[in-house]
Amino acid sequence: MGHRGDSVEKPEDGIMIKLIAVDLDGTLLDGENRIDGRNIRALQRALDMGIYVVPATGRCMGVFPQELTGLTGLQYAVTENGALIWDYQGERELRRWGLPRGKAEKILRLVEGERAGAGGNPAHGRGFRVYAEVFVHGQAYADIRSLEGIEATPLGMNFIRYFTENHNFVSGLCAQQKLLDAAEKVNLYFPDSADGAGVRSRLEQDASIKIASSICGNVEVTAAGVEKGAALWELAQQLGIGRREILVFGDNENDLGMFAAAGTAVAMGNAGERVRQAAGHVTGTNDEAGVAAFLEKYVI
Repeated sequence: MGHRGDSVEKPEDGIMIKLIAVDLDGTLLDGENRIDGRNIRALQRALDMGIYVVPATGRCMGVFPQELTGLTGLQYAVTENGALIWDYQGERELRRWGLPRGKAEKILRLVEGERAGAGGNPAHGRGFRVYAEVFVHGQAYADIRSLEGIEATPLGMNFIRYFTENHNFVSGLCAQQKLLDAAEKVNLYFPDSADGAGVRSRLEQDASIKIASSICGNVEVTAAGVEKGAALWELAQQLGIGRREILVFGDNENDLGMFAAAGTAVAMGNAGERVRQAAGHVTGTNDEAGVAAFLEKYVI
């Protein structure tokens, strides 16, 4: 098994790929959170061949890169770690799994309590700090206070661009009960990974929710049972596509469910060892257009 696009093992002979599911951050997107033109061309070629290309991501629809949504023939997306399946053609939610009522507010207030207990000041870059966003019907919402001092966050420019663009900022997010009751997902970003680990440990005691991570230092919360693999498999069944006809690309723990749901699972060269071991193949890194490298060699 190779670690670069030109040395991966070939998928099983005789299997026609009908659906390609591709993660975004750390997979299709490079280190600058942009999509290499080579990747876009490869995905467009697959679409032109009649293959379903399904973005499968922790992101919500509102923060998708324009290069991706501009693909001709894109029909479906698995978003928010599987909490929402979007139908582009019908411009509607095909399926949606929301958090239990009151859960998003409880999570945000837990984090506020943890931060207050640690003496953190949200207006400064010192002490316990967290950036929270809530996904509601495919749109991202955050508290306007999160922008205070964000230019100095150690999370870097990629995070700043992500968090400040295409978000809906409200005053007093914790108090937006109607909005929070409709939430599908809560994302928490911690500049200090120890803070994130502590909050994650608390949240993992709640059987009504599922915890995952797609990038270092974040905690992603959906309803229990929600994950990319389950949503992808439900979509594939509706399309009459079998496991052996599914090809997936991923780089992090929230992609492992997709690996189990697919006949061919490809880890990125930048993926951690656990993810690489779970995949049948390893391609180039996200900075090497590893998705395109695999597709060009074996699919398109």
